[in-house]
Amino acid sequence: MMVEFTHPELGHEVPTFAGYYVPVEEHVLPYHEREVIYILGHACIEASCCGAARWGYIQVPGFLMRKHISGGGSTLPISEIEMIRDEEARAAIWQFLMEKYPGTRIEIW
Repeated sequence: MMVEFTHPELGHEVPTFAGYYVPVEEHVLPYHEREVIYILGHACIEASCCGAARWGYIQVPGFLMRKHISGGGSTLPISEIEMIRDEEARAAIWQFLMEKYPGTRIEIW
């Protein structure tokens, strides 16, 4: 399934109901002659009934199909991605990222 992915503004704090998250780095991972795009960041819950917490995260939107098809300048760039549906590919990508960034929470779309 192809979808448009809006690249985050790196280093920019994004407020949420109980805290915020900050996308910090964007990377591309080679995988079987394709490229997987992923975002490293950190999140913080500051105002929750259950306390406060901080953690690192990796967001994996999918395979990068066409980079920066629109946007740029004053708007965030948009790329076309294909979501990763194959369970074997998801597991391999998750394993690679877990080894490279131990203890980081990983979300594959």
